[in-house]
Parts: sequence; structure tokens; C-alpha cells
Amino acid sequence: MANEKGNIVLSFDKVSFAYNDWKNIILKEASFSVRENTKITIMWQNWAWKSTTFKLIAWEIKPQEWKVNIASWNTIAVARQLLSRDQLDLTVRQYFETAFSEKDYQLDKKIKDVLEAVNFTAPIDKKLREYSWWQQARLLLAHALIQNPDILLMDEPTNNLDKDWIWDLITFLLTYEKTVIVISHDADFLNMFTDWVLYLNKNNNQVEQYWGDYYTVLDNIAAQIEREKQQNARAQKEIEDAKDKINFFSNKWGKMRKLASKMRDAVEEAEENKVEVRRDDKTISKFTIEFENFIWPIVTINNVSLMNKQHEIVHYELPLVIKKWDKYILSWPNGIWKSTLLKRLVWWSDKDAIIDPNIRIWYYSQDFNALDMEMTVWDSLHEVSNEVTDQEVYKVAGQFLIWWAILKNQIFSLSEWQKWLLCYARFVIQKPHLLILDEPTNHINFRHLPVIAQAINEYKWATIMVSHDQTFTDQLEDLQTIDLWKLIK
Repeated sequence: MANEKGNIVLSFDKVSFAYNDWKNIILKEASFSVRENTKITIMWQNWAWKSTTFKLIAWEIKPQEWKVNIASWNTIAVARQLLSRDQLDLTVRQYFETAFSEKDYQLDKKIKDVLEAVNFTAPIDKKLREYSWWQQARLLLAHALIQNPDILLMDEPTNNLDKDWIWDLITFLLTYEKTVIVISHDADFLNMFTDWVLYLNKNNNQVEQYWGDYYTVLDNIAAQIEREKQQNARAQKEIEDAKDKINFFSNKWGKMRKLASKMRDAVEEAEENKVEVRRDDKTISKFTIEFENFIWPIVTINNVSLMNKQHEIVHYELPLVIKKWDKYILSWPNGIWKSTLLKRLVWWSDKDAIIDPNIRIWYYSQDFNALDMEMTVWDSLHEVSNEVTDQEVYKVAGQFLIWWAILKNQIFSLSEWQKWLLCYARFVIQKPHLLILDEPTNHINFRHLPVIAQAINEYKWATIMVSHDQTFTDQLEDLQTIDLWKLIK
């Protein structure tokens, strides 16, 4: 069998892990194994602590019960989603130095070689904060690869990447002759290279292994859920039929009453045959972005400042007036300061763009820098509007699956998925006139994309966005493209 080839390089042996004194169980006696040179997708559902599982694999945290086994000759490296804030002032060389426990006298050559492997050129004395998101994504991958790991862990590797680089990444993964374990919300990307899927059944906190590509596994799980539902439906019908007969025979005498007693045993057996149908991801509720009326142009742009092919900042003419109902997507290759341009609009610091001072802007930043990480979720939701009531906060939070217990937590303790939920809940409360969205689908499960697209389609005010997620943008209506690539050619 194809799925039996290769040595086992990683296994979980009845691993249990929980937070808050076992109040929040992540894994319970979970067992699975990974073979060498395979490409594995971790299909944990939202709220299922995917990153915690990565930390268990990398031995960054230890399970409370039993153990994670790594073959003695294997090494692990993690290609993370984002640079930490304390790394941004490191130079490229200093960043790669952190990949090794001892000084490496061949480091500059290794950096050059690994950057070539990810199709990127970077001055090694330049600080990390001076690179764009997509450039940082390549540096994050290169930082993992320079360690030459036997097991490569990749956490949301397609975030911030355009389709050309995603194809480069798929090609790399298909030709990479070592074990790769990936967490990603990008279903099309996952389907291109996946050999195995590890799926966490949240009903029992066990891990199930499936052989096959991503979409095949999704179909298998959906079919299994349907079989479980049908099994329960048959058992429930048997129970209801038996109860009707029990009620009838219980009022009789002699043998009839004995028959009723036997049928009670049959009801108990039918109850035992019912299975707990696994819970699929809950999808966020349909939501509406309300607004207050405004009759004037929302944004007037005269020029834009972009980075050209020579990495020089150049000003280009772009006369554009953005009004009510307008939806624009900025189209350009990676590397010409798309996020910087959006931030200048948000912070009113772009002299070439005029935004009416009465306009309320809602900004989705892919690094969540619009959030105060020390705030509680509750205070963050109240912060965006002086008029919102406690009842409204509870209602909006519930729409975005933010339960009362989470409201008490500080934002820094949330998962990336939970921070995304919080951002969207905030702008529903804020009622903005202008949405500025920088990769608005990063960190989320593809099941939620139709809900977000519908809300933006029904939104009556202005939207400016950058997104490389074509599955999402294809669902948006009347989306106009501003092709900035034409300006710098």
C-alpha cells in the first residue's frame, strides 16, 4: 500500500493535552504516526488549537500524558506565519543567526543559497521591518530551510502571497524530499500536494488519519457524518416505535406486560447504538455592516507612491474619486508596498489622497496592528463606539462565535483565528463609511468566505482592498480593479 511506505519519523502515543486544569481539553489519548517524505495536512477545525499541536510536535510544549516520539536522527524546523515584533529590528543576517545554537562561519554563503532556493534576493544587512509582508513570508520559510530539517512544519504558508509565489511554493513542496506538515486555510493550495490528512474529531479529541488529497478527505468526512446521522435516525425511529408499543402493552395483563418489559431493554440497546455525530466547524452568522448617511465623495486620490523594480519609491499619477457603492481591489505583483499604501490612507498621512474628516474608516490589517493586545476582548468591542450597549456587544460577539468566556480574555492570548473574529465584530459595531481591507481572508477557514462576501456585497459604502484569495474575490460583485502594475512598467 502506498500509505505504508517509509519509516515512521513522528508519532503521538496516546497524547493528552489540556489548558486551564483540564477544563479545555485539546487532545485526549490521541495517537497517530507520520512517515518520512510525506506531505501532511493538519485539518484541525477552527477553535481546535492547530498551533498548539505544532508546538507539541516541535517539543516547544510537553503533553500532560504520554509522549510525542521523534525518531532520534530527525530534526524539526517551523516556518511560522509572522515575524514576532521583537525580531523586526534584526538584520537579515542576525535573523538567520537565530536558527543556530552556535556561530556558523559559513552563514553568509548558506543565506545566499537558501534565498536562491526560495527565489528571493535580500541584502543581509537590511532590517526585517523594511521588507514587505510577502518578502517576510519568504524569509520565514528560508529561516526554516536553512536548518535543513528532516521535518518541516509550515503554519499558514500562503498568507500574504500572490498566485505566482503560491505556485512556486507548491512546486517546492512537490519536489522537497523530506517530510512536510502544513496548517493552512487555503483548500485549493492544500489539495495540490497533500498525501495524508490528520483530522481532529472535536467530539472525542481524537486524531483520525486519512489517506488521499484534501478534497477527497473532505468528501469522506462529509459522507461519514451523513452515515452517522442516518444511523441515529434509524435508531431514533426504532426507539419511538418501541415506546409506542410499550405504552400500549404496559396497560395489559400477563404476557403483554412481560413483552413491554423486554421492549424496554430493546429501547436501551437502541439508545446505545446511537453515535455522537461529529460537529463540523460552525460558520459565522450572516451579518450586516450598517452605516450613517454621507453624501460627499469618500476618498479623492491624485497620486500614489510605489516601489518600482529597482526598489525605488516613485510617485505616479492616479486620479480617482471613490464614492458610495464603489468597491476597488488593488492589483499588482508582490513587493510594491501595497500594505504601506493602505496604512497611509488609514492614518490620514497620504498627502496625495483626501479623505473627508467626517468619514469613519474600518481597517483590517493582516498583522492585527489595529488591535491593542493588552485590552480585553470586551473593552476592544466597546472601544470602537461610544453608543454601543452591553446587549449589542453580546449580540455581535455571538454572531462571530465569540462566547462570553472569551470576552474576558486579553487579545494577546487569542489565536489568530479568534483575532480575525474580533476584527470583524469591531467593524460591525463601528458602522464605517470606508472599509480598507488588507488580505481580509488570512487566518480563516474557507467555509466562512461566502458569509463575508455577502456582507461586503450588501455594504453600501466604499471598499478598498488587497487580496490574493481568488476564491474569495470571485464571490464579490461589481469589484473594480486598479492595476498598479501598469503604472510602474
